[in-house]
Amino acid sequence: MANENEEQLKNKRKKKNIAILVLMFLLLVTLFIVQCHLDQIKQEALAKEQETALEMQRRHTLDSLRALEQARADSIRMADSLARLNADSLRIADSLRIADSLRVADSLAALKNNVNRDSIRHVRDSLNRIKDSLAAIDKARADSLQRIADSLAALEKAKADSLEKKRIQDSIRAADQVPPVAEIAPPAGRYYDPIKLKVKCEEIKCKTFLSIGDTLHPQEAGKAMEYNKTGSVFYYAMDSVGNRTAWEEAKYDMASDNICGKNAYPVPLGGKTVCVDAYEYPNKADELPRDMVSQEQAASLCQQEGKHLCSLAEWQAACKSKDNTRYSYGDSYKQNKCNTNTKAAKRSGRKEQCRSWYGMYDMNGNLWEWTSTTSKDHPNMYLVAGGAWNTNNESKCTDNKFSFYPQNQYPNVGFRCCK
Repeated sequence: MANENEEQLKNKRKKKNIAILVLMFLLLVTLFIVQCHLDQIKQEALAKEQETALEMQRRHTLDSLRALEQARADSIRMADSLARLNADSLRIADSLRIADSLRVADSLAALKNNVNRDSIRHVRDSLNRIKDSLAAIDKARADSLQRIADSLAALEKAKADSLEKKRIQDSIRAADQVPPVAEIAPPAGRYYDPIKLKVKCEEIKCKTFLSIGDTLHPQEAGKAMEYNKTGSVFYYAMDSVGNRTAWEEAKYDMASDNICGKNAYPVPLGGKTVCVDAYEYPNKADELPRDMVSQEQAASLCQQEGKHLCSLAEWQAACKSKDNTRYSYGDSYKQNKCNTNTKAAKRSGRKEQCRSWYGMYDMNGNLWEWTSTTSKDHPNMYLVAGGAWNTNNESKCTDNKFSFYPQNQYPNVGFRCCK
């Protein structure tokens, strides 16, 4: 009994598998038929598209043939008209040779009435077209000649302008033999942080160059270049007409440690080191220095900061620097370096070139500065040093006065502190 059941199950599975196979076969047949139908539709569409293209090409060809045929017919008609006109002309000539004057007149009148009017009109139209074409050619030639003449005139004018410009430039170059003034910023000296070097020139279209260590590797110096090396930097400038300065040298000492703190730098003096403020009191960059302060007040303000009012020796050591120069920037007076030829004091450090080797600004000009040193000839009077905004070349590191009473305040006198 169990064997019979098992046999029935096998038969059912077999029938089921057969049914599935039949269904899959039918599905494949259906897909094949559909694909064939789609291919047939695609072929019919392509054939229709080709037929349409062929029809359009055929129509285009027929139109072209019709146009050619029409042109040929027009040519034949024109040739016939010209032939008729020629024949008529020959007949007129024969009549003129044979007939007498009266008969010639009659013949001409008769011929005028008999000549084909269409032929004459056609010839007249042809002549008019030829005349129009000749007129158009003449106009185009005239226009072309005018354009050529205009171009030549423009070239001549441009050439003349170029020659005039060159003549002016040559005149300027011949008249201007003075080289520009080049300045390197920041100026030579000792620094404790990396700096950005840039060579400046006040003239328009002036080019500047610098070379590190020697003059063999010049490079344009219009943009700031970071620098952090002890040694020499050489620089020059060239103006727009070719005048150039000689190589100038700026020496830098990149120190590693500033023992004096913010806005003060060490100055050697008599085997010791003095810390001198970088700016006139209140010792802040880009602030107006304080004036209208007595010598006594100046000494008191320095003492409040744990410092003292600089003595003349300390002040001069900071100004003259290591090379013992007459001005903080060098030995010769230069009006634009410091504030020595204006009508008022400027903010501290605005004159970037007015810097001593050790790092002190505005020691020449801007404000006279109180010192703690009295005059040898007038013990009750204290010396002021460095000149003011209007002292011009009388603002050397060695210039000082003793005509200032310690209790008085003056609009052109300030001070700086030392430690």
